[in-house]
Amino acid sequence: MSSIQVTTEGKEDIYYLIRNLEDFEKDKAVKSGLRAGASVFQRKGKSNLKGRLGGYSTGSLLGSFQIRVKRNKPGVLAGFRRSTRYVQYSKAGNHAHLVDLGTKERKTTIGKSRGVMPANRFWTDAATTEKDKAMQKVYEGVKRCVERINERR
Repeated sequence: MSSIQVTTEGKEDIYYLIRNLEDFEKDKAVKSGLRAGASVFQRKGKSNLKGRLGGYSTGSLLGSFQIRVKRNKPGVLAGFRRSTRYVQYSKAGNHAHLVDLGTKERKTTIGKSRGVMPANRFWTDAATTEKDKAMQKVYEGVKRCVERINERR
């Protein structure tokens, strides 16, 4: 999962925007901004994956991209859906780290080779290149939500 580190000046800007809102409105504004920032990572990760694998079909891995906004505290997780016993729609998130970071040559105890997976780096590159853009989207998302709330009053 990727994370966005909010700088001190970024926090001050966000606090300034949500200063006059009530608690539940603050939560709504911050969560909408965080979702907008995480969607930047998701879009870039998908485009990196499509571009780097060429004609190879990656439908299940593309379908496993997910954004989760935390309920009780401000935060968002951008990453991959993993299959559980109850949800069977996308199992590809279980091996996304192997496609991203690759593997080295592996052998069994009796010497059989299990192959090597070259690193694709579709997710790590998305996280490093899009940090500034994601932080800007967080700020814009909070600002847009605050403006909508203030127009309703």
